[in-house]
Amino acid sequence: MSSVQDLTNESGFVFEGQVEKLGASNASGFPASSETAVVSVTRILKGPPALAGYGGQQITVQLQPPVTLKAGQQAVFFTHGVHYGDTLVVAEVGKAPAGEPAMEAQMKTAIQAGDDADLTQRLAQADLVISGTASEPVRHAASAVATGQRVSEHDPDWWSSTITIDSVEKGAAPGKTMEVVFPRSMDIAWHSAPKVKAGDHGVWLLHNRDLYGRAVPAPALVHALDFRPTAELQRVRTLLQGPK
Repeated sequence: MSSVQDLTNESGFVFEGQVEKLGASNASGFPASSETAVVSVTRILKGPPALAGYGGQQITVQLQPPVTLKAGQQAVFFTHGVHYGDTLVVAEVGKAPAGEPAMEAQMKTAIQAGDDADLTQRLAQADLVISGTASEPVRHAASAVATGQRVSEHDPDWWSSTITIDSVEKGAAPGKTMEVVFPRSMDIAWHSAPKVKAGDHGVWLLHNRDLYGRAVPAPALVHALDFRPTAELQRVRTLLQGPK
């Protein structure tokens, strides 16, 4: 039997829910079977921001055989997404009884460990890590729009901001301020990258290449983890120091 840590790591969407109907589906295009159930999501324990709106909603769960749940039963479902349409369909990786504080504590520990590992990797890849405050962004002179080039579907649409630096956590900064760029495009290739606003204050993980290995016009934010709020500065410092 998989541990709570393993189940948490394998699952993209973990929630507490109540089985409403067995052998059913509320998703058009995803037929019901003896191994599907309509489940009300009562509490989301782990999931991407895109699925946050499913709290309080009914979704379809593809259960692992043999199906032992009963209508009205509550459980914690460890799942991953398999169908996105008029509603969400997820496949069960595992489940656990609802309302067990020890299990939830193990989950939180596993989630934190996974988050720390992801941020540690991103910090290792960064060429420069600073803390500071952003100015009002403007379109960068090297952007395709600014230079009159043809704008492709996946063009990043580079914008820039000047960061007033409070501290340098990794690498060497050029001075007390520096220009950084970020892709303002909402194309799928760039939508998760930070979108800088005037007054943003936090930790900036800057890179000389984008996620595809291509050169960027200035130190860049290209990944969802490349901006962290000020409250995470000590966490960043601890992760940069590595294990003691």
